[in-house]
Amino acid sequence: MSARYDRYDGWASLYNATMGPEYGHAQFEIVERLILPSIPARATILDLCCGTGQLLTPLAEAGYAVTGLDGSTEMLRFAAENAPDAKLVAEDAREFRNPEAFDAVVSTSASLNHVGSLDDLQCVFGNVFASLRPGGGFLFDLNHPAQLERWWNGRPTEGEIDRHLAWMITPEYDAARSEGRFTVTVYSAPEASIRPWKTPLYRLLSLPRFIGLRLCAIGRFDRLEPEWARDSMAFPVFGHSIDGVRERLERVGFDDICVETADGMPLDENHSAHFVCRKPSEDA
Repeated sequence: MSARYDRYDGWASLYNATMGPEYGHAQFEIVERLILPSIPARATILDLCCGTGQLLTPLAEAGYAVTGLDGSTEMLRFAAENAPDAKLVAEDAREFRNPEAFDAVVSTSASLNHVGSLDDLQCVFGNVFASLRPGGGFLFDLNHPAQLERWWNGRPTEGEIDRHLAWMITPEYDAARSEGRFTVTVYSAPEASIRPWKTPLYRLLSLPRFIGLRLCAIGRFDRLEPEWARDSMAFPVFGHSIDGVRERLERVGFDDICVETADGMPLDENHSAHFVCRKPSEDA
């Protein structure tokens, strides 16, 4: 397994406690609409780059036999707690292969943006193709270059504060290099520095309507809470062109390739691209 995934271990606990549950619920609704109607009841599904496994749980509860694959062993440790009925595999998405084991493969939350080149992405697609049964479906989403260029502009987009912990995510993208990153900044409070009078203020800032003020406050935490410990983790992403991705899917054998937004609308610069494609059936 590639050591490049070790960097995600440090994010696993925070992701599992904050973004993971919300993302899992939202992604299940997309999977339910775009891929589940085309596969049989109790089908086998692979969640590729499953992270902490929040998507595995509703799939298992719906009666599907689920497998989660991820390159981060710490992510999988939380996935084992969140989805105890799932089979979990620690593997690099560019190297795994389980011939004709699945009726569908899904990869959500723009996980494949972490694959560094179209050649590597083609390796992933080839492994998915080999692992699908004839007629099986493949669903994945990507943050595409036009979307990245518009929205990944170096300003914080998500974050939370409570009396012990504050965190925020800042995405950046260099269109000339087709590369970007998102930085996760975390502040942790030593017990002795927690000030009870500030708890109501942080609770107020945590309301959805105050996200702008909340992110502004976290951005100034070095001054607001100088005793809190600061940590920062940066994760690279790559802007793969829509046409390039489509061509690599076709090259490994996929057909019926459809690209749209999560809501089924034509692709634009405001939304991620959802790809749905199929491995040809034996009688095709």
